[in-house]
Amino acid sequence: MIKSLIKGTFILTFTGIITKLIGFLYKIYLSNVFEPETLGIYQLIFPVFALCFTIFGAGLQTAVSQMAAANKADKCYLKDLCIKACIISVILAVLSGGTIFLFSDKIACTFIGEARCSLLLKYLAIAFIPCGIASCINGIYYGLRKTLVPAVSQLIEQIMRVGFLFVTVLLSNMNNMEFICIFAVIAISVGEIISMIYNIIMIVQLLGKNDDICKATNYPVSARLLKLAAPLTGNRLIIAVLHSVETFMIPVMLKKYGMSSGEALSVYAVLTGMAMPFIMFPATITSSLSVILLPAISELSDKPDKVKRTSSICLWTTLILGVFSTVFFMTLGNDMACFVFKNDAVGVFVEILSFLCPFIFLSTTLTSIINGLGKTNATFIITIIGLCIRISLTLKMVPFKGISGYLISILISQLFVTLISYNYYRRLLLKGRIISKKNET
Repeated sequence: MIKSLIKGTFILTFTGIITKLIGFLYKIYLSNVFEPETLGIYQLIFPVFALCFTIFGAGLQTAVSQMAAANKADKCYLKDLCIKACIISVILAVLSGGTIFLFSDKIACTFIGEARCSLLLKYLAIAFIPCGIASCINGIYYGLRKTLVPAVSQLIEQIMRVGFLFVTVLLSNMNNMEFICIFAVIAISVGEIISMIYNIIMIVQLLGKNDDICKATNYPVSARLLKLAAPLTGNRLIIAVLHSVETFMIPVMLKKYGMSSGEALSVYAVLTGMAMPFIMFPATITSSLSVILLPAISELSDKPDKVKRTSSICLWTTLILGVFSTVFFMTLGNDMACFVFKNDAVGVFVEILSFLCPFIFLSTTLTSIINGLGKTNATFIITIIGLCIRISLTLKMVPFKGISGYLISILISQLFVTLISYNYYRRLLLKGRIISKKNET
């Protein structure tokens, strides 16, 4: 089990580092191409994307991963699962994409608070269907602990996105910020479409044989899939809504602090488009580990000693990485960030946010372990409380302290989430050992 986790995590981490590096260079490129205000407008559409992905992809992918892990030896079952998951995802993607496309003006003005996002949202909706299909196929591979295909898929998506925009701007020699911003959004769809094509080719090669045998077998996949995915999607949707509210609040609260609209968007762009990607770069390892860890812990849920051993190794690894990242960013982060982005504010943000690393990394791993043990409601409640604390502190502190108030709210809420998650994880292990001893007697 540990070897399988290490192998899967290594593959995802290796390709994830390359993907993150490409994405990081892409952020630098965008920061040079766009003015800070334009970059802020571009960044504002991603909470909407995350919100919609929750509907058509996130919950389904996790459910598919769990079902595939429980039936990994039955290729016919996996094929049926993949097809039905993709159909459900496409239906949800069409509904959510259609809603975004038709009501983009109202969403941009009322929900986001920035009318200039309207056209960007229309182009963003194109990416929903290919993104949903790819996520369902990746769910099969995560459940089988075959991480190479999802890893390569992410890499292809990132390369195609960056390459499309770079070549388009280079060949057209555009200077209009609005058009470049539109093509940056179109690039997202191009990357998702190419990634989806790769995923389809690979899954057909894996599961495409024995069609006659599979047709004769009828699996109750849809009901089980919806039963698993519905609560996951519902929970994540509430979290995604709160995340979106939090994100869209930042420019509004900064205006209350006394900034102009352009200044507020510029600060928002520096924080979310420059500083946070810098800080989250080492999280590639913990993110990769968490993807593999959930189905692995799910398989071991009836063996508390193995759960303890596996989770302890993962938690110590993430803690060491988090502490190392904090020290690194505290000592070198400011100078590196200022050099890369040519912006002094980025360095200050990186220095402050460096304290987040151990808590973010630990909470990510703890969430996967707890979810793997079937306690998804617990992680949902913990996350909701953490977000409510952050939003409340943002409302109270940012109008008086500016962006530093928001940074403080992140630190406090993340500390709370990590401590509560760890306490709940310890209680689960203790309960598991007690039940195991009772069964032995």
